[in-house]
Amino acid sequence: MLIISYDALGDIEFETLMSFPAFSKLANKSAVFHDVPSLFVSNTYPVHASVATGLKPSEHGIISNTESFPVTNPVWNSNEALIKAKTLWQAASEKNLKTAAVFWPVTAFSKTIRYNVPEVLARPGKSQLMTSLKAGNSLLQLKLFLLYRKHLDGVRQPNLDNFATACMTHILREYIPDLAFIHLTAYDFLRHEHGRSNNGLSKQAIEAAFHALDKNLNALLNAAGDDRDIILFSDHSQINVDMIIDPNEELKTRGLLSVENAGYLPGEHGCFFECCGGSAFFHKGTLDSGSVESLYSYIENSTGFRRFLNANELLESGYTHATFGFCAKAGYCYGKPKSKEKSNHGYPLDMPDYSVFYLLKGRGIESGMNKNGSLLDIAPFAAKRLGLNLF
Repeated sequence: MLIISYDALGDIEFETLMSFPAFSKLANKSAVFHDVPSLFVSNTYPVHASVATGLKPSEHGIISNTESFPVTNPVWNSNEALIKAKTLWQAASEKNLKTAAVFWPVTAFSKTIRYNVPEVLARPGKSQLMTSLKAGNSLLQLKLFLLYRKHLDGVRQPNLDNFATACMTHILREYIPDLAFIHLTAYDFLRHEHGRSNNGLSKQAIEAAFHALDKNLNALLNAAGDDRDIILFSDHSQINVDMIIDPNEELKTRGLLSVENAGYLPGEHGCFFECCGGSAFFHKGTLDSGSVESLYSYIENSTGFRRFLNANELLESGYTHATFGFCAKAGYCYGKPKSKEKSNHGYPLDMPDYSVFYLLKGRGIESGMNKNGSLLDIAPFAAKRLGLNLF
């Protein structure tokens, strides 16, 4: 089985994807699930952990891409040990099946993925190559780097996806894993940078991402062969952004946070806003109730505010420990204004044009269009096909 993640391609992009040969060929042979809700908070790491476990973020413990406090260079939640549930690759290992992963989130330092090229970001001043080698299968990664580094241009896209695809096709052909995972991020990277634009260089960049995705998909399918089950899914969509808002600036104004090297330092009460793109969460620390009520009112009347998150959203996302959560209108997101992002995710699932899709291909799977699917169905489906004990 090969599980392919198309990062940030919402259901709204499905028609465009169908105009490309490799994707349309796969889709026409697959059970296609349309208009599927993502999982809140609709960010990459929580959703990928859910696809790997079949559980909601509140159940598997990966509720955010990064650590919660707004430091300048937050630590990403890359370490597999942070997942508090059994994953598909762990279940496969129990059956002595061979597993592989390339740039799959939350797989760093995995003890069960035999051929592992994890997605892990080096800390400032540290070598990306050495960081990656330590976090995965070092000899394999070194071999793949020497063979395919010609594809790389730092972390620029679609070069990085081209490298990832070269690595996975090599693994599929040489090691023949029973279960393999690959995370393709070109579209996400370029959408953050350009938004959904129809103008000039931005349009060219997005079109290049589509072409690269299809070229890489074709290579992956050829390496996988006709007898291997294929699952392809998108984790979240993106919403165009005109303004990025940092609510922690209000805490700084009130003397509740201080600034150092463009990042924040905890104040006396330990309160802060955790910004997750389309949504944000307030952690009150020891702040008194009157001050909390004042901040609640401030947020309610702030630029870009859409609504407060409801109890069910806080529960399913794993943010019941937050004092309150809220989300942005289309055109706005919460984060660092200097990042200059043109689109983002992390919005609640009731945003228009924000659903995702997935495809299932294999023997005995009836092709055709379906609705009422769930990303939480992918892991149980994969486990059943492979004879795994996941739950």
